[in-house]
Amino acid sequence: MKTKTGGIIATLATLLLCGAPGLILFFMGAAGILTQPPSSQTESTAAIGFATFSVFICGGLLLMLVPPVVAFFTLRRKSTPVPAQPSAAYMPTPAYQPPAPVVSANQMNIGGMDASTQTVYDRIMALNRPTAPYQIIDGKAKGVDLIAEWKIVDARWYEVFAKASLTKVFRIYMKFDAGKREVRTMDEELNVSWRAGVPSFSAQASFFRGQKTSFSFGTGYAFTENLAPGQVYKYKFNTNELKKPIQDAIAACGWTCKGVTFGKL
Repeated sequence: MKTKTGGIIATLATLLLCGAPGLILFFMGAAGILTQPPSSQTESTAAIGFATFSVFICGGLLLMLVPPVVAFFTLRRKSTPVPAQPSAAYMPTPAYQPPAPVVSANQMNIGGMDASTQTVYDRIMALNRPTAPYQIIDGKAKGVDLIAEWKIVDARWYEVFAKASLTKVFRIYMKFDAGKREVRTMDEELNVSWRAGVPSFSAQASFFRGQKTSFSFGTGYAFTENLAPGQVYKYKFNTNELKKPIQDAIAACGWTCKGVTFGKL
């Protein structure tokens, strides 16, 4: 479109500046030749007059040729054709995309927890460390959120627990209640017997579920965990050594830890 507009302007300009003067010169030359009386001039004067008027005619013709030449070279260019767009009838139908679920700003990835619950979850899980004789694991298989237990089933820790001569072991089951901002806990106690240094568990006669308040499940043997300078933990594998870090982590998040004695978490 821009090329055509420029060509039209150039053509009009050459018509005004070249075409009109050329037309005037052509008519002046033609009129001079046609109206020149040969009888009143000498041969040389007539020849000069004829040559002059012929120059007018030729110059006029050249000037009149400028506008069509300019128009030819400027208007002959065609604009780049726009690719034809397929009609709506032939447009492919996009696959159905279900609307994205609306997720609140504080929604987290782990189990759909909100930010507050996630903070408690992370704080408790941060208690895990390779040098500690306990571990906190996912509890989905047991229908709870987390399980805290001694690493007695880990072969790398057999010797430590065997030296303590543990006869009972317990786990702590945890479930989060975001509405009440509390973590409900329940203890499970099992018998432990040792065969060739390997523990086996029994939940027959002394199986217990509720809140365990006994202090020790083994002898006076103590396991010492050395952390950073000034941090030394001595374990006698009593209930508080596993419960207290969890209770402190929950309280640090502004939640409460509620022990459940009967029923379900």
